[in-house]
Amino acid sequence: MGFYEDAYKYAIKNAALHAGKASVGAVVGKVKALNPDLEIKDAMPSVIDAVKKVNSMKMPEIEKEFKAFEEKGYELKPKEKEGFLPALEWAEKEQVVTRYAPNPNGPFHLGNARAAILSDEFAKIYSGKMILRFDDTDPKVKKPIENAEQIFKEDLEWLDCSISETYFASDRLEIYYKYMKKVTEQGNAYVCTCDSEKWRALIRKKQACPCRGLETKEQTARLAKMFSNEFKEKQAVLRIKTDLKNPDPSIRDWWAAKVVDNPIHPNPKTKGKFVWPSYNLASAIDDHELGVTLILRGQEHEQNQTKQEYLYKYLGWKYPHSFHFGRIKLGETILSTSKIKAGIEEGSFSGWDDPRLGTIRALRRRGFQAKALRNAILEVGVKSSDASIDGKRLADLNKDALGTELVRIAFFREPIILDVSHSPEKEVEVDGNTFRLAREQRFLVDKEELGKFKKGDVFRLRNAYDVKISKKDELQAFAEYIGELPGKKHIMQWILEGADIEILMDDASRIAGLAGEEILKEKEGTVVHFDRFGFCRIESIEGKKAKLIFTNE
Repeated sequence: MGFYEDAYKYAIKNAALHAGKASVGAVVGKVKALNPDLEIKDAMPSVIDAVKKVNSMKMPEIEKEFKAFEEKGYELKPKEKEGFLPALEWAEKEQVVTRYAPNPNGPFHLGNARAAILSDEFAKIYSGKMILRFDDTDPKVKKPIENAEQIFKEDLEWLDCSISETYFASDRLEIYYKYMKKVTEQGNAYVCTCDSEKWRALIRKKQACPCRGLETKEQTARLAKMFSNEFKEKQAVLRIKTDLKNPDPSIRDWWAAKVVDNPIHPNPKTKGKFVWPSYNLASAIDDHELGVTLILRGQEHEQNQTKQEYLYKYLGWKYPHSFHFGRIKLGETILSTSKIKAGIEEGSFSGWDDPRLGTIRALRRRGFQAKALRNAILEVGVKSSDASIDGKRLADLNKDALGTELVRIAFFREPIILDVSHSPEKEVEVDGNTFRLAREQRFLVDKEELGKFKKGDVFRLRNAYDVKISKKDELQAFAEYIGELPGKKHIMQWILEGADIEILMDDASRIAGLAGEEILKEKEGTVVHFDRFGFCRIESIEGKKAKLIFTNE
């Protein structure tokens, strides 16, 4: 079945369910789900033609076609492909609105980029939108970093994530206050002044604390005291009433807001605010207020959904669709926000782009391509179990993303001089560069590689000619030109004029060596391939020295 047939089939279904009018966005989502490797732009002409045709049909004709297709079965099953995102059957009736809601207290790394990439991909597949919402309502423990919006947006845009709208939770405190008051007035929340340990002891026994049963009038008066800071920090907390017999103690009467006496927050709108919402309250309210229909987040938030559903029930809202996925590992690369932030503050790491880290900035600095990181995340998909991205697989994806037009250059950690006697003048081309070889040419070759050969051994100098070793010591080697003999033989890399090279490795160690001087013509930021070593990104070029950072083998 071609794209048009797929599009027509689902345009008929969409029109039958929506008073005879099919939606291009809904249909293109179905076609993309059926054809995972399809570029949306390639499918659009077929989709538009199919939707136009169906929308020109009368309702009885649409219903007849729909019935015929239904009898055969509407099986929306994507072709088998590991890690491809599942189809969203509900997207026919609802717009797909996703959100990425990072806490801007630390670096943006590959682990938390998963939610962003998946949210963006679902939004694009179904012609929806992705919202960026900063969860910045912890003014003490997880304070926002400087320039959080700029830093996160730069990384998101580099990852090809399209942001439709941006919000800060700290701008929206008054909205949260409105709903705090509402659920309290409903009798579905209470202000607890109990000692925290005593409260926990009661909750573990599935028993209510004395504050829970107080009249609504008293609860609203207590809430007002929280807002005015008459209640001080740790003296009162707003709790949402839930089932005290819930098997998970953390869900029983979860905390919704607390008092912070001296909040320090970069947002001037928070000045004079003493009541700060919990993640669960602010996130739940914003998902509804901002029209979010699909939430993608870590498995650790699954119990948070159960908590938030109580609030949605009290307020008469419908909870968004959701996926909860496991954690990601990238070999031994550090992905823990707390460890990364602590290491940077202690001076153990040079910054967010330290090569030992799994931050987007570090991976980007090393020369990993956005497409490679994105594809690695999409291959993992929305699996609920923890997943590990294999370093070799990521390297393969990166090679694919870099393409075939790579700069290839010879590189030796320890070079040695090789003098070739009786050699003729000759012009040769190596990796797109032309070299003029002189009579009795002197080459620089790799000392370790040359060490595998003894007097009388023959090898070929790459793209030049065959030579035979006549003499060598620790500092220099000599060979005789013997032309170009038939038969398979070892190919040796060589350099005529070298540039000093320093490579920062992924374990923060440094390697020095010599590379062909043609590297000095390249631009900073270029990823080059050092033969028999790996891929490296040029960080700086000064005079006849280049500094690079290791990407992958």
